[in-house]
Amino acid sequence: MPRPHQRLPPDLLPPDFVARHDLVRRLVTDPVERLTPPHPWAPMTDAEWHLLRPLLPGSTAGGAGRPLADPRARLDAIFRAVTLKRPAAQGGGRAPWGALPPEYGKADTVARLFRRWARQGLWERLLRLVSGRATPLLLGLRWRVCCAFRRAIRLLGLRAIVLARRLGLFSALPGPSTLVPDPDLSELYQGVIRRTLDRLRERPEWRPPRRVWRVFRGMLRLAGGRARLPRHLEPA
Repeated sequence: MPRPHQRLPPDLLPPDFVARHDLVRRLVTDPVERLTPPHPWAPMTDAEWHLLRPLLPGSTAGGAGRPLADPRARLDAIFRAVTLKRPAAQGGGRAPWGALPPEYGKADTVARLFRRWARQGLWERLLRLVSGRATPLLLGLRWRVCCAFRRAIRLLGLRAIVLARRLGLFSALPGPSTLVPDPDLSELYQGVIRRTLDRLRERPEWRPPRRVWRVFRGMLRLAGGRARLPRHLEPA
């Protein structure tokens, strides 16, 4: 047991800190229980297309205002590309754009449209849509949208990771939750660390127990995630 002057005052780390922020659910249960199960590939149904169509940007093919040819087929091509996987013998994980079957169009063209729609905010809009009430229609789309969203994370940056976490769609993250940055968790602990450092400046005779620093370091490492994640660690 730490000596009395070493205890962390309750105003720095309240006894209910873990329960109040629901850290067990956030760090342990949700990342496993709230993964979106994959399902066999199928093109969008009419109902799915009618639901998504209003959210598409006023897209053009990129030249002289020409309307995008057959946006439904293009969106299906993107969904097919982002749900393809490498064979296990090749290490598993997401397949490259070049693996798209030719009947879906040229892979480079599909990839360019995917990136354009990412810059126009489409994947964020679709992720918000499928995070809603779990109707059969939304559940049918959720896995495909999660796959597209996590493919776009490199383009969208940290805000996309924050969005996926706050919506509770862990399959939209590029890897296991414990290996992906968690800025919200970092903010929780940085507040405690700042208050602890302020207390040290105000009361130089006081020292927190060493285990507190170990907890702080461990949680900040967890919140920071890994800089690079192998593709095979992506959710299914």
